[in-house]
Amino acid sequence: MFDEKSLKTLEYGKILEMLCAFAQSEGGKTATLSLVPQDTLEAARHALDLTAEADRVLFEFSVNPSFAVDDIEEVIVKAKKGAVLSIAELLKVGRALRVARRLDKALRTVTDIPLLSEAATRLYFEEELEKNIFDAFISETEVADNATPELRAIRQRIRRLGDGVKTKLQTFITSPAYHKYLQDSIVTVRGDRYVIPVKSEFKGAITGLVHDQSASGATLYIEPMQIVELNNELKTEKLNEQAEIERILRNFSVSVSAHGDRLLWSYETVVDMDAVFARAQLARVQKAVRPELNAEGNLQIKQGRHPLIDAKKVVPLSLGMKSDEKMLLITGPNTGGKTVTLKMTGLFVLMAMSGLYIPAKSAEIPIVDGVYSDIGDEQSIEQSLSTFSAHISNITGILSKMTDKSLVLFDELGAGTDPGEGAALAVSICEYVMQAGAKSLVTSHFNDLKEFALTTKGVVAASMEFDSATFKPTFKLVMGAIGTSNALDIASNLGLDAGIVANARSKVSAEKKQFDSVLSAAERTRRYAEQLVTDASLDRERAANALREAENQKKLIAEKREKLDESIRRETKNLIENSVDEAEEILDRLREMLDKETVEDKDIFAARALKRKLENMSAEYDKESVVEDEPDTSSPLVAGNNVWVKSLSKRGIFVGRNTRGEAEVRFGKLTVKVKPGDYFKVK
Repeated sequence: MFDEKSLKTLEYGKILEMLCAFAQSEGGKTATLSLVPQDTLEAARHALDLTAEADRVLFEFSVNPSFAVDDIEEVIVKAKKGAVLSIAELLKVGRALRVARRLDKALRTVTDIPLLSEAATRLYFEEELEKNIFDAFISETEVADNATPELRAIRQRIRRLGDGVKTKLQTFITSPAYHKYLQDSIVTVRGDRYVIPVKSEFKGAITGLVHDQSASGATLYIEPMQIVELNNELKTEKLNEQAEIERILRNFSVSVSAHGDRLLWSYETVVDMDAVFARAQLARVQKAVRPELNAEGNLQIKQGRHPLIDAKKVVPLSLGMKSDEKMLLITGPNTGGKTVTLKMTGLFVLMAMSGLYIPAKSAEIPIVDGVYSDIGDEQSIEQSLSTFSAHISNITGILSKMTDKSLVLFDELGAGTDPGEGAALAVSICEYVMQAGAKSLVTSHFNDLKEFALTTKGVVAASMEFDSATFKPTFKLVMGAIGTSNALDIASNLGLDAGIVANARSKVSAEKKQFDSVLSAAERTRRYAEQLVTDASLDRERAANALREAENQKKLIAEKREKLDESIRRETKNLIENSVDEAEEILDRLREMLDKETVEDKDIFAARALKRKLENMSAEYDKESVVEDEPDTSSPLVAGNNVWVKSLSKRGIFVGRNTRGEAEVRFGKLTVKVKPGDYFKVK
């Protein structure tokens, strides 16, 4: 159960107002403002699934459908009762058909949106009816000539008759004989009949029917007898025109009535989708994430940001409660953020169960059957100060309605009365809530409740962090810590007289001082441990970065070596291909000599030279391919010596060494760098 008081206290309505701004239709705005949390896990997940699909449509496929549909519910009801719809009402239906058709087309361009695709099957669009409506009506008050052939013919006759009437009247206006009788040389209309303005003193000068007179009585509007019959015909045609328009409107109204149910379902589908897409747009603006819902009672929020606090000022909060942890007690200084933490948690639960994403890095939200709160928040301009009696009355109502599936939020439980009695009452209420099995978040300054949190199974302690160096809250929530109120330090920092503060310190009981001292020592230890963890994390991160850098260097070296090997292979292939080409050329020349009928001495000498050239090529190839001798250690290695490169199984010419000790070895036209130990001198 989500009672209105708690929804108002948690400012759920303000979230809906933010959501409403993204809805395009009036129906969609109404739907967003009336959004309520779902009451089952399945329904809440379904709502979140719809939001996820809308996000996919908008931001993955960049499809931005229009939901600007008019409210046609009353129009459909009117049509189904047999009433004749106005032009404006029919245009609303036409726009509804157009929006449904375009929405269906837009969603068909997106894949993997099963829920929205299923909902789109309820969209109804009749292209012929839509086209006929927009062809028939030019505006909300005007019917197009081509609405029907009959209307077009009637209006053509009306224009022809009107032109005839005006032509005849022009003879009166332009004739010098009538000029002195006329008040103005114009043709005007009175009661759908064309008339001319005649001076009242010349009433009998122009025979005709008087249809009107001016306010002063100086002008009479007379229809000359010569055009009475034409005006009668014109009047008849205009009546025919109205009858035809009435027939057109009635025919369209009957069509709308026949399609009424499907039009209504389609309209409701468009409105529902408008609200769903508004949720997706709000999520993007808030940089929100989809919460994971569970029925076990797990509550985990990482870096949550209260959506109603300026994003530039809000401090992210993290908190967690496992399924067997029923109560979270939050302590710490005043104005440190305890109330904000309570309201943020309750609001996140309401938003998640309403299909809304929540502004956090990640979140796991339990399904509850109600959120109940007793929060007296001086930071809210909408919250007035409450008396102790009002708090107790509210708490009594909460305890009577909550179940083991509820979420209860108590701010400063037991405050507003005698501290001793208030503390005892607060502990007793907490015990009752624990026994009922409800999930709860409680804020307090009472030491009795702090002891209760430390000694009771299922209670988790947390504290709003306080900077003892600056005497200011950091607005960060520290899980597992018990905090002190630091009231005297804060008062001193805010400028309260030092003597007053010192006098107050002297009146604090020894037990209270000892308890606060233990808590302060524990907090210092926690901070030291936290710093150690932070330093260790940084060291681990630096080590991981160094490892990644080393692996990248290793990969880079391997890639360079692969490129070098490939380069050598290409160079070797080119050398071999060149040698083969040269050898084939020599053989061709030898064949030419042998083909001669007579061989001269010079041919013999040339053949011998070619033979030696072939033998030298073969020798060079053998020298480069095989190590003929053992390593030559008879003299130091100097530039120009032959060396054998083991990794390449190839002989080359030693050129020299670089500053890193690598040898530079030339293979034909190619010079490569060789690591120490990968080569040796040969004869």
